[in-house]
Amino acid sequence: MTKTIPIEPITRIEGHARITLDLDEQNAISGGRLHVLEVRGFEKLLERMELLKMPLITGRICGVCPAAHHLAAAIAIEQGGRTAIPENAGLLRELLYAGHILHSHALSCFVLTGPDLLGGINAEPKNRNVFSLLASTPEAAKKMLRIRSIGQRIVETVGGRGVHPVTVIAGGMAAQPAADAMQKIAEQGAEALALIDELFPVMTEALAKIAAVREAGRTSLPVMALSNNGRVDFLAGSCRVVDGSGNKIREFDAPAYAGNLIEHVAPGSYMKSVRLRGNPELSYVVGPLARLMVNNSFSTPRATALLASFKEKHGDGVSAIDNIEARLLEMVHCAERIQEISSKPFGEGPLSVPVTPAAGRYIGMVEAPRGVLIHDYSADDQGLVTAANLIVATQNNYDAMNANIVNLARHFQESKDEAMLMNGVEFALRCFDPCLACATHAMGKMPLTVHLKKNGRIVKTLSREAIHDH
Repeated sequence: MTKTIPIEPITRIEGHARITLDLDEQNAISGGRLHVLEVRGFEKLLERMELLKMPLITGRICGVCPAAHHLAAAIAIEQGGRTAIPENAGLLRELLYAGHILHSHALSCFVLTGPDLLGGINAEPKNRNVFSLLASTPEAAKKMLRIRSIGQRIVETVGGRGVHPVTVIAGGMAAQPAADAMQKIAEQGAEALALIDELFPVMTEALAKIAAVREAGRTSLPVMALSNNGRVDFLAGSCRVVDGSGNKIREFDAPAYAGNLIEHVAPGSYMKSVRLRGNPELSYVVGPLARLMVNNSFSTPRATALLASFKEKHGDGVSAIDNIEARLLEMVHCAERIQEISSKPFGEGPLSVPVTPAAGRYIGMVEAPRGVLIHDYSADDQGLVTAANLIVATQNNYDAMNANIVNLARHFQESKDEAMLMNGVEFALRCFDPCLACATHAMGKMPLTVHLKKNGRIVKTLSREAIHDH
């Protein structure tokens, strides 16, 4: 018998995917994995292109996190060429990136996971989207969308374009906003901070109501993030791996990543998983929650105080669900930092220094909104790229996402409601805010299929259109 499940046309996750859940003899979920069905062949496309154009070209990889690729490419070239950029350029980059994080986190917290939290994971699909939030809680929803808009406007002002910024160049920045534009940014930062203050309790109260789901999403995996001497830093620092108790497992700089991380081809998927080299190899978690677990402070006071409270509250361990609250903390920091940078007059001096490409290896590492992002280029003596390797945050989280899918699928399987199982599995992914194709978000039917397998044979398929017994 076929049962039809209607789904409204809002994806709330990027990319095309299939999930396989394995059943044991008692039909309980024993394992599972995510299959990413899109090819990201960008590394091959970069070959024979000019190294100095990488910040512009790689910024087109993704419409959701273009600033992350934009800056990772520039930092890779500068690290490979041992180039120090001017102080003003560093501040402008930080300002641009704070706007980017603010925009991306607002999108994730309020548009993607917000409908699950505020509408209910068990709500009808037609009631779990941002349009329903606008209807049911219009004032809160408008504030949520306003924060996203502020972040995007700051990226546009500093980066030259809202979606694919162009002002970051190898060696610094190509342009600086005028004084009146900087004053406007300071006002926008203050507005964003006030709005976050109003929405923070709304979101944390909603999170408290799904304590059982939070418990199901608990992970014991190590976490990995950039650390600038124990402080959260999106654009500088070494990569630190710690266990659940905060004990350091390993720390390495960008040029040493290949000796510490190893990529694996995942069965039935175009996306590789990444693990920490060793015997045995270790899976790990990256992203907002990982940044809070690895570090003890921000460069701004209010976010640092919130971080201390967060760690005290979640001292019994952390869950993948806590990524949502972690994003709220980082949004506070970004709003604070936006005000700090844009409120002070910039000193005189150049915005960039010349960079001359040469044969060699160029490796850069930043914290994308979703976690550690690595750009690795090899270039010849003409300054042309001969090889490229990109490790995006979602690859780093592949094993962690699989573990969370299984944990939440088991939790929601107890309801005996297969529609709830689908909702729960999607929520498991949304907690990581995955960018499955590292491309633009799509709007339309979610092409997600869940296969239930028993003894290697598909016994049931759950899809957006129907549930089929085999």
